[in-house]
Amino acid sequence: MEAALVVPMVFFVWVAFIALTSAVRVHEVVQNELTNTALELSLAAAEHEEIVKTGGTAKAMYSLFALKDLDTGGVSKIHGFNMLGSDVMQNGNWICFKVTYRIELLKGIIPIPDIPMKNQIYVRTWTGYEAADEKTDENNQEIVYVTEHGRVYHKDGMCTHIYLKVYIVGESEAKQYSPCEKCVKDSEGGSTYYITETGGRYHIRRGCSGLKRSVESMTMTEATNKGYSPCTRCGKGGS
Repeated sequence: MEAALVVPMVFFVWVAFIALTSAVRVHEVVQNELTNTALELSLAAAEHEEIVKTGGTAKAMYSLFALKDLDTGGVSKIHGFNMLGSDVMQNGNWICFKVTYRIELLKGIIPIPDIPMKNQIYVRTWTGYEAADEKTDENNQEIVYVTEHGRVYHKDGMCTHIYLKVYIVGESEAKQYSPCEKCVKDSEGGSTYYITETGGRYHIRRGCSGLKRSVESMTMTEATNKGYSPCTRCGKGGS
């Protein structure tokens, strides 16, 4: 009698865990897509401000509709995307994406209704700056950027060595890269994998230090005196 009760209970807990873990993964994937779209639009605003204003929200919505493989694990369907409340440069130089949607779990797994979800992201647009304010200090010395663990300086604060675009990928694509020595050291895998646009490693934690950049500004003279060399992408001749 006890086994007849315990086995279904254990099974219920297990499938509930799978379903809810899948829902969390959907939230993470949607957040990642919104963030990447907002960052892309923030850069495009420098040259195409009006296009970004009028078409930014539509682009974000399209990118969400284009997402694949969200209905896996315990998730049956993602539906009802609504970006009401989003603001693209209408009240200043900010991009604000807000999206609500619902997650439908596989029928028969958990006797609860659709799960309401919400994501949002705020990004300041890159609409240009005064060279005297950003590229030089009060003594007219050129300003460069260095990272916490790097040994090169960057003339461009948006250099791809600093500005990392992160993608969520499947296990087969991730394993084409080398494992990160920081977050994959004690584990060989996970349910979600991350790669960067220009990196050569895969990560299993979004908060891995290998996916972050702590940036400090200083004069080029200071950087040179501290032993930093120019970045091969942006540090030579401003290219």
